[in-house]
Amino acid sequence: MKKVLSSLAIIAILASCSKEVSSVETIKVNNVKKTTSVQCIGTTQAGARCKNMTLSSNSKCYLHGGN
Repeated sequence: MKKVLSSLAIIAILASCSKEVSSVETIKVNNVKKTTSVQCIGTTQAGARCKNMTLSSNSKCYLHGGN
């Protein structure tokens, strides 16, 4: 249960981070690589930042041209 909470905490921290992330981050835990999703760097038509999460290497969700 502790591993699940720590993974969720990391995702929450990454999602709340205001800086743009240029690539998907990989975290190595107990010699197992885990890829975390990051918030899309795209913007909505209203000008707000997209709230979708993505695993895409260009940090964009499927709506904004992710891989």
